[in-house]
Amino acid sequence: MNAGHILDALEMIDDQYILEARDRNSLTSVKKSRSMRRALILAAVITALLSLCGFAAYKFGWFDPWLQEPSASPTETVQSAIESQIHKDYTIGVRVRKIRIDKDETARVAAMYTGSELAAERGWTDEYLAGHFVVVWAEYDVEYDHTKTFLDDGYTQQYFYLTQDVETGQWTIIDNTSPNTGAAAPDA
Repeated sequence: MNAGHILDALEMIDDQYILEARDRNSLTSVKKSRSMRRALILAAVITALLSLCGFAAYKFGWFDPWLQEPSASPTETVQSAIESQIHKDYTIGVRVRKIRIDKDETARVAAMYTGSELAAERGWTDEYLAGHFVVVWAEYDVEYDHTKTFLDDGYTQQYFYLTQDVETGQWTIIDNTSPNTGAAAPDA
């Protein structure tokens, strides 16, 4: 073998590797674009499913925001929220039996919040909790259209947690317990 044959063979090998590398890079970029497209489609599908699930949860009453009119009286605020349930398309009827401020539960929950991280996140000082936080107990009857919601109806007992706006004096429901519909209704 002479030097010319060896140089020609090396040139062919070099060219072959360069061509293979070029082809491999173009395949990699095609694979990358396919993976990116698949990731975007997957993200769009997940977003659509989460949106539909959120809408379904609201529609079936799993997420049930209170329609309330803040008031200078915490019991009036709770009464407005319960009575406003009638404006929801899945509610057939509502009747309030009793609403009262529960001083013992207010003291217990306020003590639980005092100095907590949740109170700090919400901007509630210990002084604020002492004067602007209250727990209201409500008993009411509600009837739902079960073709539109899975919520349990009947005689219901429920706690509502309210805070007062210091500037306006208006009480607003910030949270509530799950409705207790398992208790037997007292004679009204």
